[in-house]
Amino acid sequence: MTRVLTALSALLFLALTLAACAENPNEHVQSNEFFRPAADPGSQEQEGAASDATSQQSRSEDQASEPGESSDGDAQQSGSGEAHQSSEEERVQQDSQQSVVEQQEDESEEESDGVPLQTTEDVIRRYTNPTYGYSIELICSPFCAPTSNGIDRVSFGSETGRALIGVDVFLDEQSDSEPLVRSLLDLEQVEFSSIDATTTITGEEAERFNWEEDRRATGGFQVRWHAVLVRVHGLAIVLRAGAVLEDYDDVSAALERAIDSFFLPLEIAARPGRYERFDFVLDYDTGDFAQEFGQPTDNPPSDQVGIFVLQSTTALKAVLTWQTLGEAFYDGDTAITQSLRDSLGIENVGGFVDAGTIDGRPARSGETETPFGTGVMMIRSYAWYCNDSGREFVLHVLDPEEPEAVALPLIAGFRCSVEDNAEEGVR
Repeated sequence: MTRVLTALSALLFLALTLAACAENPNEHVQSNEFFRPAADPGSQEQEGAASDATSQQSRSEDQASEPGESSDGDAQQSGSGEAHQSSEEERVQQDSQQSVVEQQEDESEEESDGVPLQTTEDVIRRYTNPTYGYSIELICSPFCAPTSNGIDRVSFGSETGRALIGVDVFLDEQSDSEPLVRSLLDLEQVEFSSIDATTTITGEEAERFNWEEDRRATGGFQVRWHAVLVRVHGLAIVLRAGAVLEDYDDVSAALERAIDSFFLPLEIAARPGRYERFDFVLDYDTGDFAQEFGQPTDNPPSDQVGIFVLQSTTALKAVLTWQTLGEAFYDGDTAITQSLRDSLGIENVGGFVDAGTIDGRPARSGETETPFGTGVMMIRSYAWYCNDSGREFVLHVLDPEEPEAVALPLIAGFRCSVEDNAEEGVR
């Protein structure tokens, strides 16, 4: 039983921590890109002057290497002293021009626009959320883990754990911006130092909220926070960035970079509370924290195989797994046993019974109990097969009292394909 409890706790810990770690590669994170400050007009003028000097030097060298031609007999009989003086002047001019070019090249290597160039250890990665399509840029260091398994809520912790960048997506409640932000981020007791109108990099109107929270009296820290609210397509999207005040100056450039680079797509069709990224539909409570994993969990999910995890404010709530499988190889009881073992490390499932239908497909159910904390955690599992996509689905619901009651809305909101769900909506 201890092993079962450990497995449950380990999965919960995984769900909590992978959102800010690089263990699960996200296929929407672009390749590392080295960045340099853009050259200012002054440096461009210097580069132009250097180019002109080099061209002039080249022309002088060409003229010096080619004998002059003239129809004037006097020019052909010019004295050797004058020729020597002219050659010496050209050499001095060439040396001076070369010195200018070398000096400008050295200055260009040392700095651009008065700012030292970043070393190759400083890289920038752009994270793109696969569900909503927005993206932000993360500088390493301090934000060297540009992956997140979150769906409606993502977060990226710094290497020290004392700074955070995150994005939360909510359904827009159509209220004034300040009370909306207070409600969404639970900031009822916070006094904003400023609220400023701004825009995103793609031009959407936004509002920026700035404040500090002092939790030192309760053993916490004094933290400086920023939040940018964008209201588009019926969604309220909040980008939040903050750091412990003592560390703020060291990470402020990275925080501002994320804010300034916030990119939104032209259209956003996804909605919190509905998961339909891999051509099936699962409705869920927007108050739960939704995440997605691959199988194994250090891989990204796909339409072939994956795991969807729901976590309430206090505990792991539900796990949905799917995999492509030939219908002849599908067996509901075997599917439950294997999925429960692979995803939660539990093997003592039993009590298999027919469980009606899920989206019109016959389903099987099994149950198990395991110690959890000071009580008992009950797990109800369901398995069914979607013929059109050739995928096996297994749902595990965890609740100390009535897992069936928790499972019912999830089962009712499941559809084997997005197209079937759309047709049902039309009807």
